[in-house]
Amino acid sequence: MPPTESRVLNHQYYIRAPPKKVFEAISSPALLTTWLANTADLSPRKGGRYSLGWTDGPTHTGEIVEFEPGKSIAFAWEWPGVSLKGTVFRLSVEPKEAGSLLVVEHSGFPKLEEWTDLYGGAEWGWTYFAMNLKSVLETGKDLRTKYDG
Repeated sequence: MPPTESRVLNHQYYIRAPPKKVFEAISSPALLTTWLANTADLSPRKGGRYSLGWTDGPTHTGEIVEFEPGKSIAFAWEWPGVSLKGTVFRLSVEPKEAGSLLVVEHSGFPKLEEWTDLYGGAEWGWTYFAMNLKSVLETGKDLRTKYDG
């Protein structure tokens, strides 16, 4: 799909934590549950499978399409119950001053009306979860509550 026909969400977050610690938080099942999902299972390698689930919400399952140890992980993101083509969700980490820069990219959203809510939800959701990751790594506080959604 040409870039003019799709939307890409691209955010950057400075986190006061070493790149190794940030990468572990985005690629370890045990740590993914501290800031992102309620359940997590993944095989951290290109071609590996993943499953991320939320209580009273969806479970996303699919394939890891990119894995660079210490640097990035990308998921072929599936939308449960939605019969539209999938997207790719990528998390990258790079050193930045005394911490790390987390780059959140979610690509492949067609510029079609039926994708507007999914794109908006991704914008909101990834901002929310990235800020929660920042909080967990910098302060140890998980900002999620049972009322979020």
